[in-house]
Amino acid sequence: GLAAKKHKLAARIIGVTAHKDSLRKALRRKAIDSGTLDLKKSVINSDMVVLATPVDKVISTLKELSHSLKKGCIVIDVASVKQGIVDKAERIIGRRGVFVGTHPMAGSEQRGVEKADVNLFKGAVCILTKTGKTDKKALAAVSDFWKKLGAKIYILSPAEHDKEISNVSHLPHAVAYALSAAVRPLSVRFAATGLKDTTRIASSDPDLWASILVENRRNVGNDIKIYLKELKRIGNEIACGRKDHLRKLLRGAKEKRDKLISNER
Repeated sequence: GLAAKKHKLAARIIGVTAHKDSLRKALRRKAIDSGTLDLKKSVINSDMVVLATPVDKVISTLKELSHSLKKGCIVIDVASVKQGIVDKAERIIGRRGVFVGTHPMAGSEQRGVEKADVNLFKGAVCILTKTGKTDKKALAAVSDFWKKLGAKIYILSPAEHDKEISNVSHLPHAVAYALSAAVRPLSVRFAATGLKDTTRIASSDPDLWASILVENRRNVGNDIKIYLKELKRIGNEIACGRKDHLRKLLRGAKEKRDKLISNER
């Protein structure tokens, strides 16, 4: 809402939520022009609807509002799992509107409008999904929308999206949660930035991430197996005291990490 206002992408932004307090906070921050608790009424004259709900609520929300959409309305979601959602959404929306799955790779472990950042999408990757049913004009309009918010656009099939994002987003969250769980309570008092940096995303919403990980379970399961294999390789070299072999493994991992950081600059 803040970003769309800044870049003048909407004449009017309507916020919808289940909690009045959230609407008051959003209005106070000027993230929305008006707010309502009535989902169906809110979308009646909308040109675009953004479903910013947890993964397991996207389809039920779309079902609730689908018959209130005006002809040609573009509906997008921002969920981090795509295949199941896009397949069902395209059937639900029918001829009334058009659906385009999107996933902006931006955000943090924090939540709530108080933590909103108007520049959140600047320089961020945003993946749009394309299927045989995707409307070309709608896809172009959605791409333009995200580009004007500052995002870098990639177009993938829903299946490709879920495979790639499992590896670079879902696996890291699973690892961060596991690492945090592995830390002994009495040891935490001695923790410095190393532990805090590597477990930062374990502060993310557990309900949200449980839904994401289960929804993409096949890809996440495969990536966890690969991760455990790499961890076992490191563990074996440590156990055998093979410093040279260990150094080689660590150097390869460091090079990947350094390349990741250099690409951000």
